[in-house]
Amino acid sequence: MAQPQPYILLPPIDPRAIVSEWIAVAIESHQLGRYPDAERQLRHALHLDPNDPRVYNNLACAYATGGNYKEALLAIERAMMLAQNSTDAKKHELLGIAICNWALIALDLEQVELAKEKAAQAVEVYPSQQTRIALALCCPVGGTPAEALPLYNAVLDENPKHHVAGMNASFVQTLTDARPEELLAQRQRFYEGQRQVGSGLKHHKLSLNGKPIHVGYVSGDFRRHSACSIFGAVVLHHSPAVEVYLYSTQPVDPEADPVSKKFKDCTGDRWRDISGMPDDQVEERIRKDKIDILVDLSGHTGGSRLGLFTRRPAPIQVTAWGFAHGTGCPEIDYFFADPVAVPLGERQHYAETVIDLPCIVTYDPPDYDIPGTSEPPAEKNGYVTFGCFSRYEKLSTAYLATCQEVLLAVPGSKMIFKDNALRRPCAVRRVLEIMDAVDPRRLSFCIGTNQPDHLLAYQKCDLILDPFPHSGGTCCLEQLWMGVPIVTLYGTQAAGRTTSSVLTAIDRGAWIARSTEEYIGIAASDAKHPRTAEARKTLRQELLDSPVCKGYVTAVEETYRRL
Repeated sequence: MAQPQPYILLPPIDPRAIVSEWIAVAIESHQLGRYPDAERQLRHALHLDPNDPRVYNNLACAYATGGNYKEALLAIERAMMLAQNSTDAKKHELLGIAICNWALIALDLEQVELAKEKAAQAVEVYPSQQTRIALALCCPVGGTPAEALPLYNAVLDENPKHHVAGMNASFVQTLTDARPEELLAQRQRFYEGQRQVGSGLKHHKLSLNGKPIHVGYVSGDFRRHSACSIFGAVVLHHSPAVEVYLYSTQPVDPEADPVSKKFKDCTGDRWRDISGMPDDQVEERIRKDKIDILVDLSGHTGGSRLGLFTRRPAPIQVTAWGFAHGTGCPEIDYFFADPVAVPLGERQHYAETVIDLPCIVTYDPPDYDIPGTSEPPAEKNGYVTFGCFSRYEKLSTAYLATCQEVLLAVPGSKMIFKDNALRRPCAVRRVLEIMDAVDPRRLSFCIGTNQPDHLLAYQKCDLILDPFPHSGGTCCLEQLWMGVPIVTLYGTQAAGRTTSSVLTAIDRGAWIARSTEEYIGIAASDAKHPRTAEARKTLRQELLDSPVCKGYVTAVEETYRRL
């Protein structure tokens, strides 16, 4: 997901004033994560000057960051009122930042419509990097990711090194119909702003000589996260021919998260928490570990450290699995994909050399004792049930309009949407507005559950309607593991072809459509077709026996040796 923008603190204006001293001390406390101290210090400032909008703005930030949203909203509204009546020369900045923080608070509270309204107002009052990013963050969660791109690029025009704008623009573009050449241009903007100069020291001499290859994996997702069910299939299952080092870019708690514990236990003293380390120190650590191949698992998502890779801390560098869409960084030598996700004719649009594996993704199934076969729900219900369990941000207008056509083509059919974002009334309202030709009683909206129940819920569907332009990733693999068929649309970029790659690898290419018309036709004809019902008995084993899973780690290790 896109990286958030922290709440915006306003500095004091008169360093000689006592109130300014309290504001400065509170800002320092806030930056150190001591939010109760910051609140207390700002309340002291209020006693000295109860009409300073900066104090109320910063107090709202401290409250919100500490999770006290009720007080945060009261404080930010007061800050906005005081800024409106201010005679300060920076009145528009004060007002714009206060409104921007209001938008960020509303976004944290999942009040997306209010957040977008306030963010747009903030941009109008005070066009700036902060206000544009706040508005851009609202666009994907509101179902309009393409609207975020010009906002991020306006920030990059002003500040090419802006990390959040550069990273998020590259991420958001995977939710659109962008083509590989457009993706490369955006990623190059990010790269130009983030590239670094490394130590320049020679790397150690690469040699096999019967010794294990030292492979380092860099990720912010060595925890309970959908991505680790993909890359975990490799990272946790290497043979002794590979010695694994894990570099965690975000702090994790192995005592509280069994998934993190599994990753940490896998590497023992080769676990590295680099979350608080600057890139030059991490480069030194990687060189000291004599890493032969360094693998990026985060791409343009939270926890990414692509800037580290531009320093070239390892002699061979790869991007794969975690967010397998390319990085735009020429210092990353290879991108592990396959000919379905990245056809030969498109490979000139990647900064990396594309290396083919059996599939662009693999899968590490969960340990639950859950059956992978089920009867078609239509046999019991008397009607066909379609499903979509992907993240709401992937539900494009074109996809929802296509779902409507599928439902209209199959009389009496119903559809289940399931995602935590459907707690938001605005998300449900948007789906109903786009699918307005369908009786709302034919649509069900479910929120997140624990993972075993989530997996079992797939089997309530006769056929999954894969989203586009960004297709399912982990969802696709889970659905097939649970024995539920999928229809997908072959996308314009790797992010829209993950399901196509998997279906090709398991020899189920008949479920891949090349147009929305074909997508509707496959879904309508296959939903009650005997071969679709029969597939529910074998899909799990087909997945496990396919190149997606069987022999995948061996293929990766052979590739490492070849590189």
